Amino acid sequence: MMTTPCFHCGEAVPAGFSATLKIKGKNEPFCCYGCLAVAEVISHEGLDNFYAHRTEFSPKAEELKPSELKQLELYDDPLLQEEFVQAHDGVLQTSLSISGITCAACIWLLERDINAIDGVLNFSINHSTHKAYIEWETPCQLSEVLIKARKLGYNAKPYRHHEAKLAALREKRITVFRIAVAGIATMQNMMFSIPLYLGMYNDLDTQLISLFRWVSMFMAAPVVAFASLPFYRAAIRSLKSRKLGMDMPVSFAIIIAFLASSYTTITTVPTLESDVYFDSVSMFAFFLLLGRFIEMQTRHRYLNDDVDMDQLLPETATLVEGDSTKSLVSQRIQVGDIIRIKQGELAAADGLIENGSTRFDESALTGEFLPIYKATGDVIHAGTANMDNTIDIRVTASAKQSRLSSIVRLIGKAQAAKPSTQTIADNLASYFVTFVLLACGLTAVYWWNIDSDRAFAITLSVLVVTCPCALSLATPTALTGATSALRRLGFLLTKHHALEAMSQANDVIFDKTGTLSEGRLSISHVQLATNTNLDKETALIFASALERQSAHPIAKAFIQQTSKEVIDAKNHVGLGVSGIIDGSRYFMGSASFIGQNTSTLDKQELQHQHDGPVVFMSDGTTLVARFELEDTLREEAAACIETLRKLGKTVHILSGDQHHSVKHVADTLSIESFLAEQSPEQKLNYVESLQSEGRKVAMVGDGINDLPVLSRANLSIAMGGASDLTKLNADAILLNEHLVSLADAFQYSRRTRTVIIQNICWALGYNLCMLPLAVVGLIPPYFAALGMSLSSLIVVFNSMRLRK
Repeated sequence: MMTTPCFHCGEAVPAGFSATLKIKGKNEPFCCYGCLAVAEVISHEGLDNFYAHRTEFSPKAEELKPSELKQLELYDDPLLQEEFVQAHDGVLQTSLSISGITCAACIWLLERDINAIDGVLNFSINHSTHKAYIEWETPCQLSEVLIKARKLGYNAKPYRHHEAKLAALREKRITVFRIAVAGIATMQNMMFSIPLYLGMYNDLDTQLISLFRWVSMFMAAPVVAFASLPFYRAAIRSLKSRKLGMDMPVSFAIIIAFLASSYTTITTVPTLESDVYFDSVSMFAFFLLLGRFIEMQTRHRYLNDDVDMDQLLPETATLVEGDSTKSLVSQRIQVGDIIRIKQGELAAADGLIENGSTRFDESALTGEFLPIYKATGDVIHAGTANMDNTIDIRVTASAKQSRLSSIVRLIGKAQAAKPSTQTIADNLASYFVTFVLLACGLTAVYWWNIDSDRAFAITLSVLVVTCPCALSLATPTALTGATSALRRLGFLLTKHHALEAMSQANDVIFDKTGTLSEGRLSISHVQLATNTNLDKETALIFASALERQSAHPIAKAFIQQTSKEVIDAKNHVGLGVSGIIDGSRYFMGSASFIGQNTSTLDKQELQHQHDGPVVFMSDGTTLVARFELEDTLREEAAACIETLRKLGKTVHILSGDQHHSVKHVADTLSIESFLAEQSPEQKLNYVESLQSEGRKVAMVGDGINDLPVLSRANLSIAMGGASDLTKLNADAILLNEHLVSLADAFQYSRRTRTVIIQNICWALGYNLCMLPLAVVGLIPPYFAALGMSLSSLIVVFNSMRLRK
């Protein structure tokens, strides 16, 4: 019985199965839906001639069986998506792990085709980690994206750290095996070739030369058939995308050199003058695989940075239920639950302390190495470590919605997006491949007419030496290293352009409160009344006891611990507080409130020259004390401003606070440009006026009132204590609120830009220098293979310096 062959792979079409596609006006049969999907892509891209000119059937596509389709469709289940999908204003977001990527062309193909799906708002892939970030909305389903990636020859699935680590381990093992195959073949073939190159065996017998070549061919065959498979797969994907990727010349070089050498070995009489290139094929594949292995190791190291953060969430937590406790999986914690955190344990969710006090290590989130004191009502973040006493917290956000998880998502989003320098480098690499192939063609034609015996070797050298791998690696490796290093400093990049914008900024504008200052009041001076019987310490104790009854922000300045009991405490909203301490009623509040509740008072006692808030205390008869408060400048503010000046930045203060308060800060920090009592509209106008002069503006703020100006600035930086809305819209977040880290980040941005420029200049310079040398025949194929690999390694090692 005759069987019908599959038009794509040549295998027999199963009985009863029917799948056809019209190609060149004829319905062609396929053996499975996988082959049909690949053929649809090739036909859709206008590459029907691929089938007309092929010399053998294509490899069988990965078949998408109905069971596999159903498995992918399970990812559309809302219950399952709760584990890995986040929703914001109707937009769904998640990260995907993608396997099968080998070069920039793979990323280009995936991004182009998936971004074309209706409902996909943004799909971008991090070149260094192969981790994708996607945003979509209905009617699009996540399974559509996963199926599209599978049809293109890649495997995409929701990103999970432990699975990514296992996949990285598998990738490492197979790559090491490929390197071993290529390395053994290289060493063996060079044993035969080097003596011939050096002319040591001019009197070799013909049969011995033939034996050497046959052995070399068999040694090189596994390199071509197995070790070099990743290059071929990437080249085929480039053909599908109608874009010339960097693996195209690599694949051509390996296949053509091997086939030509095999033909010479099989059909001609072996002589020392007849050239074969089995050694060059093996060496080329070996060094290229070795270079990509080092790049892969760097990528896996960046992957481990994410894993370390994910491991900060404990697997279990202790749930408090009345007088009893029980353990439960952290992912099952719900808002409103009370969980107990013992000494040395990690917080499994965000929450507020119900009772007790302790110190927490928040270094993993903020970079702050000193433990932070926490007491009843204070916020605890998931992933932070309890250093001292056991406490109970009431959960305000689950592990998935915690600050730690949001940081992980922001990092993934920032790393997946591409800055302009990377886009330029990728485009340059694509154009350069076209140029290389044209140069190879012209070189072959020229040398065929000049010296046909050398034409093939010289053309092969041109093809090998000019591989643009280094050019495509120039930007992503540098950006990934910089992002990782800055996060360790407590500076989180949330938008892809942040590093570029930092290096280009001319002006840095600070809000005052909560930015240059700590955003909380403290007592700067206590002035006792002349006729009071209290000393300063007692006055502070009484004041702290009274203010403990108030929720006003000023009350937080009186943080002294006291056991003094206040009887009949009253909170006079907007005015002050009162209560009985040790049998006497005391009043504490504004000048007007004290004036109304003090029988014998000289009004001059209420007058003062202090720039900040002042709180008065009386015993109902006479004034007891005056407390002068101030918003304390951050200790590192002066050092930060000085560093920014040294970097050539112009520093401004733009604040809504009163003029005398802003002027005091500006004078202290020697900042000449400042504006006070500014509304959000006025702040926005000021930034726009600077931008109209061609200035690049960076804005540092923390309040919702700063949102308009933050959105308008070329770079927006939010403090770690800023509102969630402010941080959501910022390009970067200063997690630890240390202004020294901000100054370091600006310095780092300049250093990163320098490294990127170095990488691009090196990659372009190397190719421009080596190409003419290869064209004139001064570079043998084996040396071309070594030089190409070393150029990529130099770029990777140069970028790794940014991690230090």
